Amino acid sequence: MPVSGHPSGLLVLPNSQKYVRQVPTVLKLREKFFSFSGDDCTIKDMDGKDWFKIEGEAMSISSKRSMTDTSGKEIAGYRKKLLSLHATAYITVVLNGQTMVYATIKKQSLMQLESSADIFIHDPPLFLDDVSTEGLSSDIHVEGDIISKKYDFMMGDLEHNPYKIAQVIRKFQMVAENNSYFLNVGTKVDVAFICMCAFAIDELFSDD
Repeated sequence: MPVSGHPSGLLVLPNSQKYVRQVPTVLKLREKFFSFSGDDCTIKDMDGKDWFKIEGEAMSISSKRSMTDTSGKEIAGYRKKLLSLHATAYITVVLNGQTMVYATIKKQSLMQLESSADIFIHDPPLFLDDVSTEGLSSDIHVEGDIISKKYDFMMGDLEHNPYKIAQVIRKFQMVAENNSYFLNVGTKVDVAFICMCAFAIDELFSDD
């Protein structure tokens, strides 16, 4: 199934309108870049143009990271939930000094060979202390071979009418590079949000 994007538009992060585009977007991500201590990572597209930078505290327990735009303005943050049964991460934005959670990413049960994760979008966003996904069904289902960097972001009725809003792949149009993989985001999808999710998923699954 090809990456089709979102039929009506998926905007998750505040001020992210400029990242919801009418054309597909392919970004190049570096693998396991979190294992480089304190190394900032610049995310570029296939033309070599800078899109985002991810910065993190290498030694912090909750692995806080932040993603900034090219001017250095923070777009979103990411942190792991400590001591939870399912590996869980939050995509956060600081509003008026408060850390608000815009999405929760949960890794699915540890027994499956096919790895998968669920993304719950919180609209309106929740205070960090109030976040719960109890009783909620996920908005985006991530499935495939996450460790090998070949997986899909699916939405819609997964059984009868799913659509693919984005995909992570090892090779794009015959381009393959060591230590890099590609994020192909469909039209009308918040590229900044999906990019942050891809990093969070990379980190949730690299802890095994």
